[in-house]
Amino acid sequence: MKCVVVEMGKGIKGPKVWEKEMYVDVWGGELCIDVLKATMEYGLAPMSWTDYLYLSVGGTLSNAGISGQTFNYGPQISNVFELDVVTGKGEVMTCSEERNSDLFHAVLGGLGQFGIITRARILLDIPSAMP
Repeated sequence: MKCVVVEMGKGIKGPKVWEKEMYVDVWGGELCIDVLKATMEYGLAPMSWTDYLYLSVGGTLSNAGISGQTFNYGPQISNVFELDVVTGKGEVMTCSEERNSDLFHAVLGGLGQFGIITRARILLDIPSAMP
């Protein structure tokens, strides 16, 4: 029997905010609260996030990221541009709507059955523009 071990204890050095492009790159193990704090330094915030912010980004995206904001902005998975995923075969794949789209859609809300999210590129907005 073969298995895949993914060390999630160490990720990239905090969220990387792309202010002009209006997205943030985050490691899958990053807590939602840390993403929010990092993006707020630029006057930005994720379009949608969970009601409890002490959960990992990869974990919430694997569970769709349903929250009280879903009716306005959709679940978290509706606001993701790109993912890096470790598949069951141990392959690291980048996926998006345009690239490896079957994997992209399977992993988002897929409960970890199709891969482990190690990086996510998440859409940002200006909080004052949010109702």
